[in-house]
Amino acid sequence: MNETLIILLSIGYFLATVSLISALIFLIVVAIELRRGINAIKEFINSTKTKLDPAILETEKIIQGVKSSVDDVNEVTRKVRELSEAIEKLSFIISEVLTTVQKLKSSVSLRTSALKTAATVAANVFLENLKKGGK
Repeated sequence: MNETLIILLSIGYFLATVSLISALIFLIVVAIELRRGINAIKEFINSTKTKLDPAILETEKIIQGVKSSVDDVNEVTRKVRELSEAIEKLSFIISEVLTTVQKLKSSVSLRTSALKTAATVAANVFLENLKKGGK
């Protein structure tokens, strides 16, 4: 039985050694593959950064252009608003001038009418006095 036990222990030791060597080889292969994967990821990140940097700069320029355009539109909108207010004030002033002209026209018309009436009355009175004075 001792020999069987020694043989079994030897086989177990051999299997444990083979398992340990297999595990070490597997871990070495995994470490090499992980290193390759990490290097591939680093290379991908660097190439992506190299490709994205110009795109990011171009996007920033576009955003600045859009911001400038929006500022210009805001300025134009402000000026249009000011122009609209000025036109509104001008419209009010023209309306007031037209009202004043209309009142002046009515006043002149009344004065002309009154002057005509006064001239007619004066002429009639003068003619009446001439008729009375001439007889």
